[in-house]
Amino acid sequence: MNALNSVAQGRPLTGENCRFSLSPQGLLTVALTDGSYSGRAYLSLAFPFQLTEEYVALQNEDKEEIGMIRRLSDLREEDRDLVRDALKIKYFTPKIYKILTLTERFGTTRWAVETDKGKMNFVVKDTYKSLIRVSADRLFVCDIDGCRYEIESLKALDRRSYSKIELYV
Repeated sequence: MNALNSVAQGRPLTGENCRFSLSPQGLLTVALTDGSYSGRAYLSLAFPFQLTEEYVALQNEDKEEIGMIRRLSDLREEDRDLVRDALKIKYFTPKIYKILTLTERFGTTRWAVETDKGKMNFVVKDTYKSLIRVSADRLFVCDIDGCRYEIESLKALDRRSYSKIELYV
């Protein structure tokens, strides 16, 4: 855990020193209670594949660090809900349940899949590098637009789906 603790060496943000709100345009804003910052909050997860409620970095519009939320549970409930909603939008990740087609052409792979959000089509460049394995059975697929898709369990895929992806995993 020492490596994780070193990630959070910046200003710790908690329910005691910050308040979140939505701007009239629906954008997440933060105000630090010491008055050192008030404005738009850009969130990013230090470990987006494993820790979705810990080590949330906040930056301002100039991409300068405002601080780090060690755990969402450190925030007030209403702030925690706002941050969770913003993270869900930023890290929108449909779960792939079935691979309908996988067609390789000109260095790209075209995917047609069934997800928890319905049927989707996307293109992956350099398929071997675009599959991120986070465990023996779980992986993420990153498309050319930077969108992520999750296969929660390779074992849970039907035989045809697995046979389409087997070469790459």
